[in-house]
Amino acid sequence: MTEREADIDISTLRLDQPGIRAALGDLESDIMERVWQHPAGESVTVRAIWQELYPSRSIMYTTVMNTMTRLARKGLLVADKGGQAFEYRATVDRDAFVDRFVGGALEHLLVNFGGATRTHLRTLVDDPRVRERFQRLVDQIEARRATDESED
Repeated sequence: MTEREADIDISTLRLDQPGIRAALGDLESDIMERVWQHPAGESVTVRAIWQELYPSRSIMYTTVMNTMTRLARKGLLVADKGGQAFEYRATVDRDAFVDRFVGGALEHLLVNFGGATRTHLRTLVDDPRVRERFQRLVDQIEARRATDESED
């Protein structure tokens, strides 16, 4: 994990929402999906995102601006002053975001409800390769937790 990825603040878990809306608000999700549609590393302005959103969602420009500022505070976007307007780019791609979110949620479940989490996850996994990958993930989480606890 890069230093920048470590700064991402994903603390919401809404299991009743589909896709990345489980981690981000509705507008935040729409904005991030639009940012990720641009080539990796390419900056976009608030105006460009607002123009992409407006046909399907009549929303104020300032609402998009404030939401992108909030996404930057959460570490998902980085803002650079480009000419007269700020330009934003994603700090991680969509797959990395999903991996980080799922890993964090799984880690919290394992820490708080270890036995039940392991039992239920094992029943969901029929493919031996997926089961092996799951076990490696659990082992990594437990090793990191043990290291963190020994440093305290």
